[in-house]
Amino acid sequence: MTRAFIDAYQNREVVFSYRGRPYTFALSQGLFSSAGIDKGSRFLLKVFSAYIDSDEFIHNAPFEREKQFKVLDAGSGTGVLGICAAGALSTLIQKQEPLLGGTISVRSQDRDELARVFTEHNARLNGLEEDVFSAHAEPLLAGPSGWDIILSNIPAKAGRPVLEDFISRSISLLRDEEQRQGRVLLVAVNTLAEFFFRHIKNTAYLHNMEKGSEHTVFVFGKSSGMMQGTPLSLDGSFHKDYPFYIRNKSEYEMAGISYKLDTIHGAAGFDNPGGEAEAAAKLVQKIALSEKLSKFPANKNVPVRFLVHDAGQGHFALWLEQYLDTHAGEAILAGRNVLALNTALYNINNANPSLNIAAVQSADILLDCEKLLVNGAFGLVAYFPEIIPKTNREEAAWEALGSLTVPCALIIAAMGTSDAERFDRKKTLIWQRLGDIRRKGFRAIIYQKKAEA
Repeated sequence: MTRAFIDAYQNREVVFSYRGRPYTFALSQGLFSSAGIDKGSRFLLKVFSAYIDSDEFIHNAPFEREKQFKVLDAGSGTGVLGICAAGALSTLIQKQEPLLGGTISVRSQDRDELARVFTEHNARLNGLEEDVFSAHAEPLLAGPSGWDIILSNIPAKAGRPVLEDFISRSISLLRDEEQRQGRVLLVAVNTLAEFFFRHIKNTAYLHNMEKGSEHTVFVFGKSSGMMQGTPLSLDGSFHKDYPFYIRNKSEYEMAGISYKLDTIHGAAGFDNPGGEAEAAAKLVQKIALSEKLSKFPANKNVPVRFLVHDAGQGHFALWLEQYLDTHAGEAILAGRNVLALNTALYNINNANPSLNIAAVQSADILLDCEKLLVNGAFGLVAYFPEIIPKTNREEAAWEALGSLTVPCALIIAAMGTSDAERFDRKKTLIWQRLGDIRRKGFRAIIYQKKAEA
């Protein structure tokens, strides 16, 4: 299945040489640094190379027989940092055999499910098996603790509350033994260098700082007496335990229906419903969707199962649940961004704890069909695709929508106007268009599946 994702979303493959070893990376237009290995990662790897060659590293008993040397790539993108680190450290271990030995274990994490897929593919492409390198879709610093090295090309757009927490939480998750002290190596754009310098000096022990033309690398660890920290999790109490991810709590309105929503971006352009959701809400009311579902021929007395794919932070899903009221049955939320997805789940559970709802990490509606169909097909699907240049996923989407739905099912698709026109042209004969609406550069269309399909 991973190969199918790569075939669908790869835009190029590049070769990158690090410490005399060539690495091959598949890149995607849908992920950070789609044209090549970015400057920040290159600079961080240069500093990392000097660090693992230093006397401090060599004499700090980094490798021990029967023990794992643990590395975390936090915010992995396509896996460049973690894969190069795994290769470099494996080579060092091989050189030290049979004196010390030991093994390498690298965990990569990214909030984007597509990034996880590409990272996993790139690890295998470069000969790293699962027992050495594992890829995960999760928040920064999720998972276990006790890291020897944490590497991060941290995104500035994460927001300052998240960046501040990253500094304190990362050092609290490092290995802390008498002969073995972990390190964080972080690269940031120079516009944030003063911010990181100040917070690292106040929270941690800064071992090294190297400034380049565009980026600065910080190497830091624990201050004396610091307590062990707690990794992040997505266990249902995530937003209560880690409130720094919630940037805004507001009341919103779409098509005359008000609802409360917590958001994670802290910027109106990202936290507002968006043109696609607003167009879809207007269309739902225009065609009286609730009335149509009340007469749904497949299950007249049973609420309709519905799927919202690429749910964002829950605007449309929460609005739809309130609009449908008693017609809303089991619901599935699906999307690439695991933070947004779990925020959407949190928001809807807050509004209606009795609703039977689940979240599924999904980077592609067709390639993730099996995950979405675990409990059966859907009578209603709201589809908000993230259009990635040069991927042409319209036909794949229609194939998925046919597989995911029962006869007479309804599909609401919303996207930019030109994208919607291409999408509409690719629809198959089993679908008929019931209505559409254009609004501020966006278009929403509703389709119904034929009864005999």
